[in-house]
Amino acid sequence: MTRPHLLYIAFSFPPSTASSVYRCTAVANAFIAAGWEVTVVTLSEEIWAEISGTDFGLVDSIDPRVRVVHVDDGGAEEPNRRDLRRYSRLRIEAPYLWKELFRRRHRADFPEDFHELWFAPASQAARAIHAERPADLVMASASPYISFKVAAQFGDVPYILDYRDAWAFNTFTGAENYAPDSKHGRLENDYLNKALQVWFVNEPIRTEYASRYPDAANVMRVVPNGFDPQPGHRKSAAHATNAPRFGYLGTLQYTAVPLDEFLGGWDLAFGGHDAPPARAVFRGKLSPSGLVPADVLDIFNSGVHHGLSYEGPISKRDVSNFYGTMDALLLLLPPGKYVTGGKTAEYLATGLPIISIHDPDSAATQLLRDYPLWFPATELTVKSIAQALLDCAKALAEPDVRRWDAAWTYGQQFARSNILNPAIAQLQALTGSGGSVPDSAPAERNDS
Repeated sequence: MTRPHLLYIAFSFPPSTASSVYRCTAVANAFIAAGWEVTVVTLSEEIWAEISGTDFGLVDSIDPRVRVVHVDDGGAEEPNRRDLRRYSRLRIEAPYLWKELFRRRHRADFPEDFHELWFAPASQAARAIHAERPADLVMASASPYISFKVAAQFGDVPYILDYRDAWAFNTFTGAENYAPDSKHGRLENDYLNKALQVWFVNEPIRTEYASRYPDAANVMRVVPNGFDPQPGHRKSAAHATNAPRFGYLGTLQYTAVPLDEFLGGWDLAFGGHDAPPARAVFRGKLSPSGLVPADVLDIFNSGVHHGLSYEGPISKRDVSNFYGTMDALLLLLPPGKYVTGGKTAEYLATGLPIISIHDPDSAATQLLRDYPLWFPATELTVKSIAQALLDCAKALAEPDVRRWDAAWTYGQQFARSNILNPAIAQLQALTGSGGSVPDSAPAERNDS
């Protein structure tokens, strides 16, 4: 029997270091494991190298049977390019004006800043792939949302829309970007109503979308983020320490997370002469592009905040080694009830204590509330954050082995395969495609 063919439109894919690449890679690998052919249309790796950095270690995590087709950006990433030789006089002398003119010009045909330009190269590549080996299913990961337009162009080929965020509203503030009955809203509604399924990363976003577009609510489902076991993934032994090492790994988004509140809480907990000699090590990027002002770097490495350090990005393939050197993990997330955080499931899978520094009503709380080693700041105040840090330090000084064991067991349920296998099995039933879900696929679960 010929294997069914998934055509996957994923703007971000290894070696990109965008946080979305982990979900996209896992989806492609899971379809391969379920007996599909997979072809990915993604952005050229040379462009990622210029705009936000690359991690070629991530390429090793792609199943070698996945076919990856890299295409040009069509000019979509021009505002993020840093090669001054490309800049016009207007861009050099009036960069904000140049960017606004660029944005307006390229929203004319599709309601998204800049990325409409990716449609031509991505569409051309997708059509060529479909002509060579017809797709049984198309899937589009967003953002950018131009991926939806690429996926919807094949007429009778069913497609899946995977929302890693929200197009209709700001997931941090909840503010509406456009009304359902606007021109933009009607376009989104059309995509949703023609989709075979629409995936969301958590229940709060799905609920909001179902409210906005009730006619499409029946095809909406939650497919949460999970963790992808990396080399060295193993249970950490519970050992007593009076000099705890707290770790943060990920893209910090320093302008959005409660960084000032955390710094105040850290200083209150560990800045005094009689405080425990704690350390906090930050790894990853401090912004999506990796560019930050010098004063932000000084926050970590100037010595003003005792014990804090920033030690740069880390390859995805080395994350288990990093976690193995930490005693507890810091979960700093942007505000908003719609925010789960890409790292939350991975943190849970370590079995280490987690200090939550985010809104108590965040979607991440739904994943964490039953975790045996969860130390939440009950409020985003300096005092509350300090108390959470000290409570964790106390638990580390006298660890309860049974509690550590329970945390490890709890965290392993968030393996990405536990989440994706049932979702893919359902798609195979809906499309009548062949394939074969691995025998170990567990029953469907809802992490939302």
